[in-house]
Amino acid sequence: MKQIEAVKMPSWMASAVHFQTSDFLSNTYPKFDEEIEVRVRAPENAPLKQLILRTIPNGEQQFTTMQKSTVIDGYTLWICRLRLREAVNPYYFILDSESGIWYLDAFGVHQDLPLNSQAFKLLTDQEEIPWLPGSVFYQIFPDRFANGDSSNDPIDETDGVTGSFRSTYSWGQGVASSREHIAFYGGDLKGIQDHLDHLQELGVNGIYLNPVFSAWTNHRYDVRDYFSVDSTLGGDEALISLVQNLKARDMRYVLDIVPNHCGVGHPWFLKARLDPDSEEAGFFYFDEKRENYVSWMGFRALPKLNFRSQELRERIFGQEGVFSYWLKPPFDADGWRVDVGNMLGRQDADQFSDLVIRGIRQTVKATKPEAYLFAENFYEAASQLQGDQWDGVMNYMGFSAPLMAWLKAPSAGAIGWKGQLHSNAPWQTGSLVKSWMQHLAAIPWSIALQQYNLLSGHDTPRVRTILEGDETLVRLAYMVLFTFPGVPSIFYGDEIGLVDQENFGSRVCMPWDKATWHQDFFSFLKQLVNLRKRNDTLAHGAFQILYWEDDLLIYQRELAGDHVLLTLNRSDAAIDAKNIFTSEAGIRTAYFREFLGERSAQVQNGILYLPELPRGGSIWLAADGSYTSDIIES
Repeated sequence: MKQIEAVKMPSWMASAVHFQTSDFLSNTYPKFDEEIEVRVRAPENAPLKQLILRTIPNGEQQFTTMQKSTVIDGYTLWICRLRLREAVNPYYFILDSESGIWYLDAFGVHQDLPLNSQAFKLLTDQEEIPWLPGSVFYQIFPDRFANGDSSNDPIDETDGVTGSFRSTYSWGQGVASSREHIAFYGGDLKGIQDHLDHLQELGVNGIYLNPVFSAWTNHRYDVRDYFSVDSTLGGDEALISLVQNLKARDMRYVLDIVPNHCGVGHPWFLKARLDPDSEEAGFFYFDEKRENYVSWMGFRALPKLNFRSQELRERIFGQEGVFSYWLKPPFDADGWRVDVGNMLGRQDADQFSDLVIRGIRQTVKATKPEAYLFAENFYEAASQLQGDQWDGVMNYMGFSAPLMAWLKAPSAGAIGWKGQLHSNAPWQTGSLVKSWMQHLAAIPWSIALQQYNLLSGHDTPRVRTILEGDETLVRLAYMVLFTFPGVPSIFYGDEIGLVDQENFGSRVCMPWDKATWHQDFFSFLKQLVNLRKRNDTLAHGAFQILYWEDDLLIYQRELAGDHVLLTLNRSDAAIDAKNIFTSEAGIRTAYFREFLGERSAQVQNGILYLPELPRGGSIWLAADGSYTSDIIES
């Protein structure tokens, strides 16, 4: 099949832009039936005959002619009014020019008719989570972080339900673990509390805790009681104490829950197996003979929950259910991470995911409107990110997977598949750009700013492992993490240079001997955390790709006249000094200084003069930014 080539557009047209930030919308969080001003920026001399806002209220196309307004530094703002009368309001722009009719949507400028999935989407009556934009999260797998109270360590115990054995081993001792032999290392909530000074020194202000509910395993996704903290972590009192200490330090925390399945030792499941007439029997999927049941990915220790049951819905996300319980004092959680959110409420003919997720959201927001609700989803999640379900997801597909595929030849697999799928080369830069832009275009911008961005986690190899210890590329990846739209997070131990280990994978024991730490990298991350928390442009600003070639990518974040530039060189050699046109970035004249470096760059007459770019990444801050001078000097 012949490759379809992109239509060449006039050069000026790339400078016609609209972003869903306060620069282009008079209110980025409008109310239903509110009228707002919408703006497009285009070159002053652009040969536009007219510029039209296209909306589709109640399913019927509507055109609104935009008018020329302010001219600033060679750019004209085109404006019009838009009344918002739906929960989700899609729109795009039509550029009627001498070269024909073109369309501007969230994916960019093109000549083909826009897809609804790529339209700009503006939500009504969606409240911003006020504490989230300034947050940097730190994920902790409790059993491997720190042992603060050895008296609660499990020692040589056998489970009466599964027959599996568990015991606690010396910190960091590699032990072959299996479903029959479960290795604990004694990490608990007291251990986390004892090391909050470390988190504050790093600068993080949010914690995501892997499951803490009563269970048998060290990961605790086999929950046995949704309403109690596991005794091996210190019980309810240990969580209450940790919460009090977090609040005293102005730190937030979110809990991890798995409503998709529970443990085979959960009382609900035990009762369901014994009594087919019980209410709990309807909580699971049994065959006709009640000999077999549906479990998560065939793992029989994790029976799948059946949300056809109204009673189960009440217990999980009713007004007095699990989701509400932990958001209230004394636990006062600031949100939820939901495990396997892509599978929740889905089993063959039963497809209740929309109903279940919306029910969870309604309860969470009614209990605590400022709570952060995000989910695990390794795949394309746009349908669950339209403002009525998750606030965000763990952004593998829309952020980290494309980035890693650009830096390292990617591999892929699936649970239960014994084959191998491995590329012999990293992605081309254009594929990274397209992937990022497609995923950003598919969801409302306000949701994009709430995505939970990560490079490492408890279910994936650590970034330093993936990149085979390449320090330059690891630092490049973290520069992208802290400047990409969304909420950045650090997996415990990444800040001191941890890599995967045999018998542990990414869930290694945190070493507390500072002599073993990668101190330079810790200092590097501290500075990135500080920059991200203080920089409003990185929290709210527009995202725009400015330039790319084989091994080089340049993008910017822009807000209120401030610009932050990223230059990313993945090649083995330096890239010669370059002159890049910045007209589409809205920059005619500017002066930039390198964050964490001593170099400078300048824009004159719409051309960015970049010095030679060594291998790796660089962040460039506008020298006249109000937040910039003290950070650069420090």
